[in-house]
Amino acid sequence: MNPEGERLRVAKLAIVRELLDALERRDATAIARLLTDDVVYHFPGRGPVAGTYRGREAVLGMFGALGGEFDQPLEMRSHDVVASEAHVLDLATYTGTRGGLSFTWNAVRLYHVDAERISEIWLMIGDVYAFDAWLSG
Repeated sequence: MNPEGERLRVAKLAIVRELLDALERRDATAIARLLTDDVVYHFPGRGPVAGTYRGREAVLGMFGALGGEFDQPLEMRSHDVVASEAHVLDLATYTGTRGGLSFTWNAVRLYHVDAERISEIWLMIGDVYAFDAWLSG
């Protein structure tokens, strides 16, 4: 990788790590600051929060709606965050409790980072059908 590509990779990695820290702290102001005005978030499946969310307010609303589905805050264990000069991936395991029933799932998020903010996020859940069934149950 050339020096400019490495500079971009490191910068994008830092932005996503900031977002992950803000998500763990549930800091909506910090999260909003890291998203472009026209950010797009793709949430897979057929569950109550599945869909494509366009715009910062819609994405923040989705985070709030998702959090409202659980009895308590989600537990997140980040395994790795990797980056190229084009994209960043984070690999994590989540555990949530809903109606007293716990569920653990693996997730990968792919980020597109423009300049100093995130412009698009694609979420992939290891077993999206099991996740949807649990979340809808």
